[in-house]
Amino acid sequence: MSIDRKTPTRTVKPRKWTALTAAGLIAVQPVIAQVVFTTPSHAAESGEAGEAGIEMSEGPSAFLTRLGYFEGTYRIAAELYLIGERDGARAHLEESHHAFYEDIEDALVKYAAPGFSEEAAAFLKAISEDAANDEVSARLAVLLTAMAGTADAAQASAYDRLLSIRELVALAAAEYEGGVDEGRVELAIEYRDSWGFLAVAKIRALSMMEGEDEVLAKAGGEVLEQLEGTVALYPGLTATEAAKDASQLAVAAGWIEIIALRQR
Repeated sequence: MSIDRKTPTRTVKPRKWTALTAAGLIAVQPVIAQVVFTTPSHAAESGEAGEAGIEMSEGPSAFLTRLGYFEGTYRIAAELYLIGERDGARAHLEESHHAFYEDIEDALVKYAAPGFSEEAAAFLKAISEDAANDEVSARLAVLLTAMAGTADAAQASAYDRLLSIRELVALAAAEYEGGVDEGRVELAIEYRDSWGFLAVAKIRALSMMEGEDEVLAKAGGEVLEQLEGTVALYPGLTATEAAKDASQLAVAAGWIEIIALRQR
């Protein structure tokens, strides 16, 4: 993943999120996104160390963050699948505890959002049935469009959008800390989760930066400046060694909160 600036499982003018097509996302990074709809597993019961201590916001920003959990999980599975780690992709979808559809059901009703359960089911079916990469990519593109429409329904303010990005980066920092010890990937699922949540944060910031609203474009650019160079933290989703110092993520989360507060 690189966006530096210069079975079924339990889904504004600056540029609306629906404008981010699959082609646009692929241009941002050579990955395609996916989601999980799974029933609780041992991972959900025990929890992953990285998520502990992350304070969630409320309202539209929290909804966007929850959607980011889904998108990040899908992106991880997609990347694994497309690099030939198909069993790994399926395993990640089964083990992840971040994306449970029941967690967003109330918000879907509150915001009269369309949801994306059917699109996710089709995508997951392609993964489970060992479909060709092109088919998985196509189903993912449809899923991303449905998720974008779901996010649009919340009519989130600039502050809410930025606050959600901050939460995703903070979670990425916590997951990295939980998964990597002195440069050794000890808990691969947490390391991968960190990668996925950061990918979503970068893509959302890029969407803002490329939008028509000059103020939001500036804010999106400032976010990406804080995240510049973080690609080096992730040598690959199946890596056994990574960076010893990922403190940039936590520092960036703090700065992004300041960027968000400027929009209140």
